[in-house]
Amino acid sequence: MESLDYSAAALSAPEAGGEAAPLATIVIPTFGDLPQLVDILAQVRAQTWPHLEVIVVDDASVPPVEPSLRTQGGDAMPLSVIRHAENQGPIAALYTGLMHARGKYVYLGSTNDPIDPHFIEAGVTLLERHPAAGLCFSDSATIDGWSGRRRQFPLYLSRQAVYLAPDEFARRMRSAPFHISSNTVIFRTASLRRIGGYRPALALYADWFGIQLTALQEGAVYIPKVLAYSREHPGRYSETRRWSRAERQRLAGLALASAVEEYPELLPRLRQSLAASAFGFRALAGLSRDRHCAAAVGPAALGMALVRDIWHVVGRLAPLRVRLLCRRALMGLRQSPRERKPASASAD
Repeated sequence: MESLDYSAAALSAPEAGGEAAPLATIVIPTFGDLPQLVDILAQVRAQTWPHLEVIVVDDASVPPVEPSLRTQGGDAMPLSVIRHAENQGPIAALYTGLMHARGKYVYLGSTNDPIDPHFIEAGVTLLERHPAAGLCFSDSATIDGWSGRRRQFPLYLSRQAVYLAPDEFARRMRSAPFHISSNTVIFRTASLRRIGGYRPALALYADWFGIQLTALQEGAVYIPKVLAYSREHPGRYSETRRWSRAERQRLAGLALASAVEEYPELLPRLRQSLAASAFGFRALAGLSRDRHCAAAVGPAALGMALVRDIWHVVGRLAPLRVRLLCRRALMGLRQSPRERKPASASAD
């Protein structure tokens, strides 16, 4: 475990051996939301990590966004605009951006989700310190629509930043399942590319596949701090009402079958982690009878899916403070005595 050092000296100095600090790429898809794009670009310019490139993927906006962005000017931040000839959706836009990224690290962003000025800095610094990790994630938080009301959802996985090796990541997921919000994740670019990126065919579950497979293969760094917010608003891509039950089950089956068939070496960790429980009991019960998915679905995953479904309903009725107290108590019960001890302030 380690504390975070946000000092300019620690974060922008060349690494030992004389190499310059690594480049990080921020990919931002856009479609007909120029005001939000301008706002998020302002937040990108405020990032304290100095080595950035930005790729805006215009998913066939009318009119195109590039002329408007070029008229702003005013900074030297590398920014490129890639335009799709026709609208393909945000996952395809993120995939396009990933394939063009030059950075050692990549953040697949959004025009709707605000980021803290230290967001890239914190993630890149920790990924540099933990070269085995495929990604870095932090605590979740939301903004209600455009009102600005913010709510935080700490995961309580650790008191300080910690690297979870693949087996440990699977163990933590099983002991007390947690959701990694995709807007908090910074990937090692090569790691995400190795598993095919956010695959457009997986649509709603492209991020689940990318995050879970990368973490189960290479491990992940967790930051116990809110550094990014997910905006909840009508029409958002992940909104339940946007997807029929049949379509959600089809996509879950495709994601699970792809994981089982393409990465058989990860199947033991996938089963141990109970990560498939995120799809919900009804979907998982159906997939347990699918020969392509059954290997990743066992009684424990079905049971956890049912628990998560019940908690989802009950949790909406309980005050946020009660929900957080329950989460914190659960994590305390599931942690080992060593993990419950106050963490050292040492950075190494």
